[in-house]
Amino acid sequence: MRTIIFAILFVTFIPNLYSQNFTWIKIGNGIQYSYVENKKGNNIFIAIGGWQARQEWVNSWSLELYKSKLYELGVKHIFSVKGPDEVCNRNKEINIKTLADYVKNIIYATYYIDRVIVAAHSSGSFVANELLDILYGEKGIAKDSFYVNKVYYFNLDGGIGSEDCGMALSDSVVKYLAKVYAVAVYDSVTEMYSSNYEVMKKLSEMYREKSELVLLDVSGSGCTDKWCLHDAAVIRKPYNPSKYDLEKDYTLFNDEHKVQTDYLDVLKRK
Repeated sequence: MRTIIFAILFVTFIPNLYSQNFTWIKIGNGIQYSYVENKKGNNIFIAIGGWQARQEWVNSWSLELYKSKLYELGVKHIFSVKGPDEVCNRNKEINIKTLADYVKNIIYATYYIDRVIVAAHSSGSFVANELLDILYGEKGIAKDSFYVNKVYYFNLDGGIGSEDCGMALSDSVVKYLAKVYAVAVYDSVTEMYSSNYEVMKKLSEMYREKSELVLLDVSGSGCTDKWCLHDAAVIRKPYNPSKYDLEKDYTLFNDEHKVQTDYLDVLKRK
């Protein structure tokens, strides 16, 4: 009964949130939500920032992704999640359970959602893994057939997780997902790979047909360091060629510094 009431209230409330410039609504600590009109679909997108990425920075990244690619992918519901304060997400300051409840109830309320697209950069992957565990783990809240094979998870040069650092995915979670994409970056001019390339290779081999490596060629990125390429998963030409500049890389998009969307092209095959 509680879920039904939530669904009715949710559908009633949605039209009041619409804004061409995004109206962000805080739904929990470290999580904001926006609804946009999109006749192409009713899909969900969840952007999770990397270590120490602030909420407003992830909001900017989400908006740019929507303008550049997400509209064409039929995204209507957008969640922006700040990056974890601690690199392994040990502080657990982000209210992931609230996010999981919202995602589940949007699907329940609207019925015709084809995709839940999750893009988690860097240490944000540990937050994403926690979210997916709440949805599909041993005590998962969304393991009914209605919710299965809807999640397309893009790990953007992040981590796998271990006993020492960050929550890991499990086989029992992955079987309910549509696909896990391990995204790494390569500059063919300098023949250099992003900082977590080897980790992404390992992730892509862990779940057979459920996981796949997506290698982005960003030749001309200007990067002289692997950590610069790490941010090229967010912006095609990062601002600091010898490392990264989180604030600028998440927020200052223009013709020279375009948002990175190439990894989303795999969804055109679906």
